[in-house]
Amino acid sequence: MSVKIAKVEIDTFSKKEVIDQIQKAIQKRKPIQVVTPYSEFIVEAEYNLEFRKALNTSEIRVPDGIGILWAGAYLAHKWDNLLLSLLGIMNRDIRLYSIFSEKISGSDLIYDILDSAHQNKNRVYLLGGEGEVPDKTKDYIEKNYPRIHITGIYKDKIKLGDTNLYQKILDTQSDIVLVAMSYPKQEILASQLKQYFIKQDHQGVIMCLGGTFDFLAGVRQRAPKWMQKLGLEWLYRLIQQPKRIRRIYKAIFEFTILIAKYRFNIDKTKKNKV
Repeated sequence: MSVKIAKVEIDTFSKKEVIDQIQKAIQKRKPIQVVTPYSEFIVEAEYNLEFRKALNTSEIRVPDGIGILWAGAYLAHKWDNLLLSLLGIMNRDIRLYSIFSEKISGSDLIYDILDSAHQNKNRVYLLGGEGEVPDKTKDYIEKNYPRIHITGIYKDKIKLGDTNLYQKILDTQSDIVLVAMSYPKQEILASQLKQYFIKQDHQGVIMCLGGTFDFLAGVRQRAPKWMQKLGLEWLYRLIQQPKRIRRIYKAIFEFTILIAKYRFNIDKTKKNKV
């Protein structure tokens, strides 16, 4: 089942269901794309049609971020008041989990995927990352998940529509392609790669991970657990990277305003029908 947050469809899968679906896709030799939409994605998708299409045509779209959980509950009228709903984020109101049962961030999901890939001796390709990050990510996976076969890494400049690159990845016969780039380019490229796989009758799970390679490589630390639980991971990232201020503004203020507008329109439509 999926729920529409503004113009983006997001699935209500549990983390276990996501892992099961990924392994089933590998076993059935079915190409699928996995994306992790968070609040910035919803704002971007309002006006970026290609990005929106890449998200909505993905087979697995997990709720990455407390903002998505809040939006699902608020749009479903679990609160009548906007301010009270926002306060519900801070005190972890049970209503937050009424639509999406859990937050599934790419930074958490990756460890479950690697565990599963290790158990099943999957072949994994690493696409993206900067500087020493791809090599350190490869070293981390090989050290901690020795049954995974890393089929290759690609850390050069990546261009959309590069069929030579897509063929190079296909030739590795990888079960999973982990993509570490910035949105919206990452999701659009993953969608193109999936379509290339389909045309070539090739299987492969394409997983969009953003900056998760940085965590695996040990070049950046995640927020403490207590900040993650309070939905304050954005603040920790801002302290680490002050240049992210524009993205933080988009993820919090623009997103909240956008969801409030959608809720207003829903309420207005209901009143007109009465």
